[in-house]
Amino acid sequence: MIATTKIFIFMILAAFFFPLASAQVAIDSFIVSPEKVIPGNEAVIEMTLENVGSDGVKDVLAVLDFQGLPFVPIESSNEKVIRRIYSRDDEIIFFRIKVLPTAEPAVYTIPVAISYDDVSKISLISIEVAAPAHLAVLLQKSEIVKVNDQGKVTIKMVNDGLAMIKNLKIQLRESPAYRMTSPSTLYVGEVDIGDFETEEFNLMVMMEDPLVVVDVEYRDSANTLYTESKLFKLPVYSKEEAEQLGLVEKNSLLLPVIGIIILLGTVLIYRRRKRKNHAL
Repeated sequence: MIATTKIFIFMILAAFFFPLASAQVAIDSFIVSPEKVIPGNEAVIEMTLENVGSDGVKDVLAVLDFQGLPFVPIESSNEKVIRRIYSRDDEIIFFRIKVLPTAEPAVYTIPVAISYDDVSKISLISIEVAAPAHLAVLLQKSEIVKVNDQGKVTIKMVNDGLAMIKNLKIQLRESPAYRMTSPSTLYVGEVDIGDFETEEFNLMVMMEDPLVVVDVEYRDSANTLYTESKLFKLPVYSKEEAEQLGLVEKNSLLLPVIGIIILLGTVLIYRRRKRKNHAL
């Protein structure tokens, strides 16, 4: 109890005889433009430093610490010097930075070192790096050539955006133009940036050139939900068109004709032999 009282008295005396010079200058506010920065793009940080002390200060140095962070300064260093900030006044400084193309989407904390005279302190600001997710949905292949055929339809999904895709689901809508002979909804999961996945659906097609609607649903690294639909036309032909295009073999009349000739020849030979037998 006595020790605690002595410490308290010492703190009061120190505050009275030695006014605190630290924490006179602090970050009052900051603005990042744009609010969400895409990897590879630039941003401007507008920072307001306020002198909350009773005396003016000179040569205030503000330094952004990018160590271990995917940011680099542009057209100037990561340091700014303010010659003077008067008491109860503020000054605005600007930093122009670039987000590295390899930056992962996240909210990054940047330490800001503020120093003047013999005082030094660390404050923190934050920047959100947001990469838009995008999935290209393509009709890769179809085994179905003509009406009433059954085969596989292959859908290719390419992550051509700047964010990883997760929880991807794909659905092939049902239609009177075809009958599904496999599950209509498939779970794909994750697709890395620049990577792709393929899924197959089995169909029995009942008409020419049916329209197929593919629905995809996925989330990005920030858990934002995306839903998209893609319309495809399957190149399906009538039997005659498929034969003309050489997609299927034509039904040859030569074999049936040869078969008939052989059959007639066999009958004629049989009858002749039968007549000879009767003559004997």
